[in-house]
Amino acid sequence: MSNSNLINRICSEYEVILASSSPRRYEILHDVIGIKDLKVMKPDFEEDLDKSNYVNDPIRYVCDTSYGKAESIVRSLKNKSDEVNKKKLIVCADTVIIDTKNKIYEKPQEKEVQLKNLKKFCYEEEYIKVVTSVNIVKWIDADRYDFEPFYEETKIYFDKNTPLELIEDYVGSEDGLEVAGGFKIQEISGAMIRGIEGDYYNVVGLPLNRTLTRLISKLDISSSVII
Repeated sequence: MSNSNLINRICSEYEVILASSSPRRYEILHDVIGIKDLKVMKPDFEEDLDKSNYVNDPIRYVCDTSYGKAESIVRSLKNKSDEVNKKKLIVCADTVIIDTKNKIYEKPQEKEVQLKNLKKFCYEEEYIKVVTSVNIVKWIDADRYDFEPFYEETKIYFDKNTPLELIEDYVGSEDGLEVAGGFKIQEISGAMIRGIEGDYYNVVGLPLNRTLTRLISKLDISSSVII
């Protein structure tokens, strides 16, 4: 069975929903995986968990945030009478950067913070980790649904020879302010990166391999299928 047939089966059996406003996650599901009739819902979860509770376990922070987003979508669906009995697969995700001292970096939002982050990544850190936590909610109806959580780590090695002017020019462009860590590997800031270990798409916003295999698993297809 071809990949396209598998994707067609997913889309025929389920309504697929991306619980995120991220255009990069949308592109991965819609353009790369090929889920053309992809719906979008934005979680109403306040991403304000206290990081001081996760000092020794930063991965749990991103996992708890992703789970909070998934729970908010479930609550929302239960209040939509026209949606409760439609079978769905809902993809929720959250991405953070974690440095070698377990400090968590999210969207910088201010250029001064972005510049500080990028200088640290390039000149001080041996590597950083991009961690994306994903929750796939299989929804049958308001009484039958389950959460399948997983997370993916990708190591990024920045180039210590990156000219400071390149970093400053990038920050001046105001690109990257709304993404974890303040950089986009798929754009010019990728020139600051010497190498990666792990799933490239995880750095973009959603781990491609594991997300697709988990979606396919909802069809009860043998894990021996090659994708």
